[in-house]
Amino acid sequence: MSDSTMSAPAAVMPGPTAPALAMFLALLMGATCIGFSGVFVRFADVGPAAAGFWRMIFALPALGLWMGLEQRRPGRTAATAGALLPIVLAGLAFGVDVVLYNASLGFTTIANASLLGNLSPVVVVLGGWLLFAERPSRRILGALALALGGAAMLVLPKFAGSAVPAPGGLFGDSLAIGAAVSYAAYILAVRRARDRAEAGRISLISSAICAVFCLVAALALGETIMPASLTGWLAVIALGLVSHALGQGLITLSLGHYGASAASLVMVWPALVSVLAAWAIFGEQPSPAQAFGGIAILAAVLMVRKG
Repeated sequence: MSDSTMSAPAAVMPGPTAPALAMFLALLMGATCIGFSGVFVRFADVGPAAAGFWRMIFALPALGLWMGLEQRRPGRTAATAGALLPIVLAGLAFGVDVVLYNASLGFTTIANASLLGNLSPVVVVLGGWLLFAERPSRRILGALALALGGAAMLVLPKFAGSAVPAPGGLFGDSLAIGAAVSYAAYILAVRRARDRAEAGRISLISSAICAVFCLVAALALGETIMPASLTGWLAVIALGLVSHALGQGLITLSLGHYGASAASLVMVWPALVSVLAAWAIFGEQPSPAQAFGGIAILAAVLMVRKG
C-alpha cells in the first residue's frame, strides 16, 4: 500500500489468501521471537546499551545475506530516492527503544517492561493517522481498545499489591514507556521506508545505525561491554539471531503488506510471550487478572487478522 499521495484509504487487512496468511504468520512469528528478548537480556552479563550493540552485531551477517538474496531476485524493486532518511530515523529510533527497554529490565519485571514497552500501538495508530492519513477502521480501533484493556489488566495487579513486585516501580516503568514511544517511531519510519526500499536493505542499514548508537551509548555510560561468561555470550548471540535477525526481519518484511496501525496491534503479542516466558523461567507467575489480560490480547490479535 503506497503512501505517496498522503491520502491512503483506511488500513484494512488483506483477505484470507495464501500470501496474506503467510504474511500474517510472518508477523506473528517475528513478534514471538521479540517476546523472548527480555529473557535473553536478563541472562546477558553486559550493560543495557552493550546488549543492544551485540544484538545488532550478531544480526548483521544474517541481514546482509538477506539483502544479498533480495538483490538477486528477478524483478526486484530498486530503492528509490528518499529511502535513506526514514531508514536512518528507523535505526536511531530503534536504538533508543533497545537501550530504554533493556535498562527497564533492571528496575521492573519482564512482564511489566514488555507490556508497557508494547503500548506503542497507541502512538502508531495516532501517528499513522496524522502522518500517513491511515484512518483506522472501527474494527482496528476496537482491537486496539481490547489490546490496551488487556495490557491494563496485566499491569494493574502490581499497583494493588501483586505477589510479584516490580523493583524500582515507577522508574523502570517510565523507561519502558519511553521505549514504547521510541518503538512507535521505529514502526512509522519503517512503514515509510518500505514504500521506497526492500525489507532486507532497511533491516541491514537501520541495524548498523542502531549498533553504532548503542556502542556510543554504552561507552558514554561506562557499561561493561564484553560478556564475561558462556551464558552471557549465548544470550547476546540469541538476541542477535533470534530476537533481531529473525524477529525484526520478519516484522519488517510483513510491514510492506500491512498498514502501520494494523501491523502495530499485533506487536502486543510479544508482551504475552514475555509473561509466559518469565513465568516459566524466572517464576514470575501471572495473577488471574493478568491471565484475563492475556486472553484479551489474543482476542485483539484475532480481530486484527480478520481486519
